[in-house]
Amino acid sequence: MKKRWFIVFAVALAAVVAVALLRRRAAPEPVYQGKSVTAWVRDLSSPDGAVRSNATVALQALGTNGIPSLVRTLERRDPIYKKPFLSLVPRLPLWVRRSFLRRLKPFDASNDRLAAASALLALGTNAPAAPLVKALHDPEKQVAVQAATALGKIGRPAVPDLIRALNDGDGYVRSMACYALGLIGPAATEAAPALIRRFTDSYANVPEQSGYALFRIGPPAIPALIESLQNPDGRIRARSARALVWMGPQVKEFAPALIEAAKDPQWTVRQYSVEVLGNVGPFSPKAIAALAAALQDGHAEVRLKAAEGLGRATRFATSAIPELTAALGDKESQVRGAAAEALGRIGPAARPSATALSEKLKDEDETVRTRAREALKTIEPDGAPSPSPETE
Repeated sequence: MKKRWFIVFAVALAAVVAVALLRRRAAPEPVYQGKSVTAWVRDLSSPDGAVRSNATVALQALGTNGIPSLVRTLERRDPIYKKPFLSLVPRLPLWVRRSFLRRLKPFDASNDRLAAASALLALGTNAPAAPLVKALHDPEKQVAVQAATALGKIGRPAVPDLIRALNDGDGYVRSMACYALGLIGPAATEAAPALIRRFTDSYANVPEQSGYALFRIGPPAIPALIESLQNPDGRIRARSARALVWMGPQVKEFAPALIEAAKDPQWTVRQYSVEVLGNVGPFSPKAIAALAAALQDGHAEVRLKAAEGLGRATRFATSAIPELTAALGDKESQVRGAAAEALGRIGPAARPSATALSEKLKDEDETVRTRAREALKTIEPDGAPSPSPETE
């Protein structure tokens, strides 16, 4: 029994000595108000808000002087003797547990890395990008997310490293790179082509994340997205057109490319291209013609977006009145309703459609009946129809 206890104690003592030697060999750390960088970093994990706040202030005061220590902490891993030592802990004397585990904290590597990433985040643009990109591979997801957030705070200087990370073999790293580029926003414009290539990524939600990053980049990403409408991969064309829906009025400068994309062989590309055309004004005659032609598309989603777009065009859509009138007979009730609403928004100029709209007062769908009634009030304000009879 004594021999077994002696072995346990010897192993524990060896672990203590090993940790102490490793600490002694480590490069000296900068000190602020009597505490080392590592001590301040660990304070970032304190449950006390005031302690965390003081630690943030201290690390910001240390500035770039503390970066080497923070990078070393960001790369820290638990020693190989962690598991065997922890199996012996219950049999160790209380003083060993207190002095070794609580004071030296040899097995808090993941918490230390998380705190180091938080400290680098606090440094903002002064933080180095390369170690944080490396930390995107961290086995602890929290550390990787915090590293990505820190990269987002660095901004433009981190973009080249993040573009390379978009091609990493690890899908989670690619995901975090998308997240960081989205945080950077318009300053990450040069990453747009690399993000568009991620539209075909097979990992989890990377295609969605790359689209969101492009949305955060905003209008500066429009040229790359327009160019991608010609990509031979239908997935890239469709997601590029979808991303353009979010880009706002500046897309109107690229209307010719969108009109062409409205004829794409893939219906999802047509749907989003038609939606973009219908979202931005002023509406040119060519854009109205493209929307009117889309009312005859084989897919209801495309026809619906065309009708809604012509509704937003209001008086500019006068030339599309015949196509909208024909769309009142569409087999899909949503398209019929949108066509009726569009005719109402055009106003009195849509009087030639009054007869067809009156017939829709007996439509089987209540929404279509309501929109037809409202449209007739606008088109013929002096002769508004009485409430429609119920459908037999």
